[in-house]
Amino acid sequence: MDLGGTTGNGHRQTLASARQALAPVQESLEAAGFYAYGMLDDRNRWTIAADDELGRVDVRLGADGFELELWASSPGLYADEDHDFRRRALERLARIRVANIARGALAPYQSAVWDDIDRGVAVTICLELPFSQREAIGRIARERLPELDELLGQIESQLSA
Repeated sequence: MDLGGTTGNGHRQTLASARQALAPVQESLEAAGFYAYGMLDDRNRWTIAADDELGRVDVRLGADGFELELWASSPGLYADEDHDFRRRALERLARIRVANIARGALAPYQSAVWDDIDRGVAVTICLELPFSQREAIGRIARERLPELDELLGQIESQLSA
């Protein structure tokens, strides 16, 4: 059953099904100490989201289970650079280097991009979990969030080398 974003008459029913299926996930995240809430994502899919000091958590329904997405950014990587032209040049170079690092140095479930809004590196960890793991998603998210900080540090150290 595809519970992704839809339009038309089935949208309301799809959202209701997704809300029902993700309710235990929200409870799991709250039990793990997150403030979790439901929302529509940028593709009109029902998502359970949570914000934490270490990053953001989004959980939605996938084809065969849950999609757990953890992401964080490191804003203002070159904010201390006083010379505007030099800062823009460093950011342009970082944008290219981050893409190269993402292609060659990350695990298949990890990604990294240059975030133009935050003017820094943004990393994502995407995990597919079976429906049977719904009660464990909060614990899994809590255990995996520190990986975001490690990943950001790894990429930023390669950029500064």
